Amino acid sequence: MAADQQELFIDMRGLAQRCARCLVTGLVIFFVALTGICWGADEASPSAHGVPATVEEGEQIVEEGEQVIEEGEQASTASTIGLIMLGGQFDFNADFAREGGDNDRTGSFFGQIRHERERLSAQVSYYKNLNRVTSANDLDLVIVQPGIKFYPSSTTTLLPTFKFDATWLDRQHNAFYQSYGINIDAKFKEQLLTNLNLDIAFRDFDSRDDTIGEDGINANFSGSLVEEDFLVAGATLSLKPYILSNLAYTISADAEPAGEKGKYLEAGASASYSVPITENFSAEPKAGFYRRSYKILAGQNKDYANTTFGLSVSIDEFIFSNQTLSIAWDHEENQSSLDDDDYTNDAISIETLWLFF
Repeated sequence: MAADQQELFIDMRGLAQRCARCLVTGLVIFFVALTGICWGADEASPSAHGVPATVEEGEQIVEEGEQVIEEGEQASTASTIGLIMLGGQFDFNADFAREGGDNDRTGSFFGQIRHERERLSAQVSYYKNLNRVTSANDLDLVIVQPGIKFYPSSTTTLLPTFKFDATWLDRQHNAFYQSYGINIDAKFKEQLLTNLNLDIAFRDFDSRDDTIGEDGINANFSGSLVEEDFLVAGATLSLKPYILSNLAYTISADAEPAGEKGKYLEAGASASYSVPITENFSAEPKAGFYRRSYKILAGQNKDYANTTFGLSVSIDEFIFSNQTLSIAWDHEENQSSLDDDDYTNDAISIETLWLFF
């Protein structure tokens, strides 16, 4: 039994090392998260630019956290895994910060508990983000997701889950939307294509405020291609293409009212290359691109072309054996058919991650 526990600990320590290489969402540790509460903020309506960038970023962090813990599934019939991330980020000209100034500081907390059995899976996730300038974009996100596992073959795992999430803005003062949907995740062993994921959800926006968004269905189809030991022993090359839409872009034939962003179609991909430098130190260059088209009034056009690239470094076993420290720099350029939506942003972030089991 002791040997099994030691093997499990080694596997989870390796997982903690991989966590740092995939979770670089940024974030000046717990101090920044606390000071974000005390800084105060200018009041700005998040509906001025449609759905705030922090909402989508929060969902992306939670999805990445889910993938990290999924990678830690063990051969035992039952296991419980917990993940905690604290951090902070400084943006020089972020999209969500431009109304309140040229820069913003954010602090965040992410936690997840996942229980796995041979046929069952259940998890609860929580993400909180605090902004110094634009407090109206402060985000709280809760996700509950139970599911059942199927094994079509010895190398394939199929996991359909029911997914419920609720989102609040402005430090829980503003109920934003609730979401109900299904997620179908397929994992493939010993293949270049390691994962396919389809997420379909109905978003129910707060009916008391018609300016924050319209109810609708969102769909996200993504995949992951991973090549181990690429060029260098221990290095990992990852490519993640995706297509995202709220379906209204293709279903509705009517042009949406001016100023609203409810109907769009987005496609993009991100790539990263994780390279071990020493036993506990690694570097990861990364890049991404997406294009989003909005359906607006006839005769007008609103398209986004967004490019990102950056570099992160990770230190495993930082202070504790199950802890990883990551520091990252990210550069973002957003080109739009509307001049007011053009911007260039640099972000410096630091985060610390703990894995428990």
